[in-house]
Amino acid sequence: MKEQIQQWQQKWQALPPGDQRALGLLSLFLGGLFIVYGLFMPAKHFFDNAKNRAEESRELVQWIESQRPVLQRLDLGSGNDTQAGGTLLQRVTAAAERHRIAIKRFEPEGDGRIRLWIERARYEDLQPWLNSLIEQRLTIRTVNLDALQEEGMVSARLTLEG
Repeated sequence: MKEQIQQWQQKWQALPPGDQRALGLLSLFLGGLFIVYGLFMPAKHFFDNAKNRAEESRELVQWIESQRPVLQRLDLGSGNDTQAGGTLLQRVTAAAERHRIAIKRFEPEGDGRIRLWIERARYEDLQPWLNSLIEQRLTIRTVNLDALQEEGMVSARLTLEG
């Protein structure tokens, strides 16, 4: 290695002073290009990209915060039965009790499905009950309603999936 350095020094000294000056300026220029395009520009691009990602993240957080009331309304609208959990039957019967619906018979149909029979219910109680089941994100697969002779009274057979 020492020999190579000595060889370069000898070649340098053998050059005329104008060539030495030109070669020195060329080295200085190439060193400046390396610093600017090899070090500064990549660092600047990295910083700009990080700044853009941070701004996008801030905007996303603001959007999520702006959607919080909507999510809370959905959460409140789904009722406490979903929050409390419980089995499909527990959720359905709790909602039925709140709406004064008497379930005559029920029959599980595999995972997450239940068939219900209601013999006598007022239609004006049945409709809000069905709406509350939908709000709890239960799927009503089938509904069969039969009007009874007494005005406003119905019997129903339905299949729910949760």
